[in-house]
Amino acid sequence: MQKFSKYFKEIGKIAAPIVAGNLGHVLIGATDVFVAAKHSVDTLSAVAIANSVFFTVFIIGLGILNGVSIVLSNYRGERKETKKYFVISVILSQILASVTVGILLLITYCIPYIGFEEKLVPLIQQYMYITTFSVFGIYLYQSIKEFLQAHEIVLFPNLFLTVMVFVNLVLNFVLVFGYGNIPAYGITGLAVATLIVRTLLGIVLIIYTRKVIFDYKKQEISFGQYIRQVIKNGFPVGAGLLLEFLGFNIITVIVGLESGIFAGINNLIFTIIDITFMIPFAISSAIAIKVGYYNGAKNFDEIKNYGRSGLILSAMFVLFYSVIYLTIPEHIIGIFTHDKEIVRIALPIVTLLALFEIADGIQISLSGILKGLKLTKQATLCSVASYWGIGIPLGFYLDYAFEMSLMGFWVGLTVALFIVAILEYIVIIRKYREITVNYEKKYIC
Repeated sequence: MQKFSKYFKEIGKIAAPIVAGNLGHVLIGATDVFVAAKHSVDTLSAVAIANSVFFTVFIIGLGILNGVSIVLSNYRGERKETKKYFVISVILSQILASVTVGILLLITYCIPYIGFEEKLVPLIQQYMYITTFSVFGIYLYQSIKEFLQAHEIVLFPNLFLTVMVFVNLVLNFVLVFGYGNIPAYGITGLAVATLIVRTLLGIVLIIYTRKVIFDYKKQEISFGQYIRQVIKNGFPVGAGLLLEFLGFNIITVIVGLESGIFAGINNLIFTIIDITFMIPFAISSAIAIKVGYYNGAKNFDEIKNYGRSGLILSAMFVLFYSVIYLTIPEHIIGIFTHDKEIVRIALPIVTLLALFEIADGIQISLSGILKGLKLTKQATLCSVASYWGIGIPLGFYLDYAFEMSLMGFWVGLTVALFIVAILEYIVIIRKYREITVNYEKKYIC
């Protein structure tokens, strides 16, 4: 273990601020739900529906922008000049935002024809129309954040996002319920708060990068190969996120048709998983950066060292979480509710999360290695094949053949994650062998 201490420190240095940023994303969503629930049931329902539609479209562009850090970390390892790609990354983010906004506005217009409750339609449209324009700000933030991440500058963008959680909460309350001379705007106020926060995220980050890092006079703007590389590496990430998102939503819909309480419990379980997933996900991001750098530098030993170290570090955290899920599942559920029926149904699922967490931690770490090696297409194929080819069908089978309902779907998801990990490991080993052969040929020549 002493051998890996240097690598643990390097990965931890990058991962710690990313955890704060991930927490910020979760808490911003949580504060929106919290304030919406305080306002009215209709507001809560309309926001939930609008965000489900919004994120289905939004998530693809967000995934594409992941390609910025993947490509640039490799460029840095190759000793290429990377700062000149800042402007191109920002322009790409705004092109993607324009396309996304166009699609979302079209969907907003079509909301009355989809079949939602009539009383919710105007609320959904109000919220979606305003928040749609927040895509420009959040894509701008994401593109710069990914750029900085490729350069291992992670503290400011992630801590700033955490600070904006509190700004979001205050704006939500003020604009939704009113304060002093500011009238209560209801769901419109909630949407305006979201627009302000996401726009500020982008504006402040671009000011930060201009002052601290970049000399614009020396930048050269050339789209060419860089844009193709970003899309090539980022699009599979976005497509994978979309298919996973749709898969989880399908499960919620199916169990919700059986009983509304199952849909509520499923969302509760996802909330628990989101919180514990933040650290392994941050470690995965750090692995991708370090592996990407040394992949560009063609330093195979360091690729393996950072890959193994990240995997070990992630395993330590998920094993800790697993022990908690096994020993105090009722206390975890009790954080959210003490309803006896919910506790009865959720208790065995939370216990199952002990296995789920191990599989999830392993597969997301291996996914970080694949991203660093620019094998995002293979990572997505492993994930999609396991979820849609095995996990979700197995969940349906266990639900209908053995009447396991929600528990059956979570068994299916757990099995799928272990299969994802196995497939990703096979891809990595094959890539390592290919790299070894190429290095040996180069050495002999």
